[in-house]
Amino acid sequence: MPSNEQQDETVQATPSEPVRYGKAQFLASSRFTPAERDLMSALLKDNNHYTAAEAEQAVQSYLRKEVK
Repeated sequence: MPSNEQQDETVQATPSEPVRYGKAQFLASSRFTPAERDLMSALLKDNNHYTAAEAEQAVQSYLRKEVK
């Protein structure tokens, strides 16, 4: 019977798409402050999926808007 070391194969890392999450996952995340999660609940669409960078960008873009 071969040992585990003999069975292990080196897997080459392939470029893949960034991980995307649904709106509910961002709202449940402790990575963001309650204020950021509140903004995400209004800014992110229910049926879309976003990377963490896209969600952060949506919040930052909203916060940088000029007040009318």
